[in-house]
Amino acid sequence: MRKEKALIGLLRGLVDLLVAESAENPGFASKMEALLSDLPEPKAQRIKPAAKPSRESQTDIYAELNSRGEEEFRLWLRDQPITALRAVIRSQDLDPTKRTAKWKEARKIADYIVEALSARVSRGGTFMERGLAE
Repeated sequence: MRKEKALIGLLRGLVDLLVAESAENPGFASKMEALLSDLPEPKAQRIKPAAKPSRESQTDIYAELNSRGEEEFRLWLRDQPITALRAVIRSQDLDPTKRTAKWKEARKIADYIVEALSARVSRGGTFMERGLAE
């Protein structure tokens, strides 16, 4: 850290010296301008458009759980694509530690969703509409 501060001080002193010399000497100023004009412009970063919510993430999973029952719901979830399962986890904030991000098996992700939803349902309705309140 100490070396960084010394280097920063040195570079600031050098820049101040260059600015002072450029102000006094027009020939030096033109040479500096020519030297610095060759620097490439920084590339503008592309802003990614926000992802539109998919149909799967808008599905009311609590209604599905109630209408199908736990075992049928678990089987229904296993048939869903992994992207849809991840969207459910994201929209309902079921995995704040991002533990399921590396999982590749739909069965394992579906089982995690069922367990997390069952835990929420057992605690009460307070947690059930979490994704809609935000």
